[in-house]
Amino acid sequence: MPKAILVVEDYPETLVMDQQILESSGFEFKGVDTGEKALEAVANKEYSLILLDIMLPRVDGFEVARRIRANPKTKNIPIIAVTAFDVPDIVEKCKAAGMNDVLLKPFEFNNLLTIINKHLL
Repeated sequence: MPKAILVVEDYPETLVMDQQILESSGFEFKGVDTGEKALEAVANKEYSLILLDIMLPRVDGFEVARRIRANPKTKNIPIIAVTAFDVPDIVEKCKAAGMNDVLLKPFEFNNLLTIINKHLL
């Protein structure tokens, strides 16, 4: 059974690209476009990993990560921040919110798969 990956991204084009990359690499893909939908998705299904955009409408990625970490059922899911928000302390801010790693946009497909595999092994 393929590992399920939740992608939280508010740009439809990026969701389509991520879906193509992940499904062609043998993963089960679920994409949502808001923080609220992400929290609902993890409440209803078990995911192996979450790719989480930071800059989301209403509930941002930092808050989504904090809520996932606060829930005993979801606290151990690896969360990878995927963001174009490249500021000097972005890695520290992401880790403080409970994210395991950060991948800056734009990224190469191989870098995405490398970081996913790093956290799934």
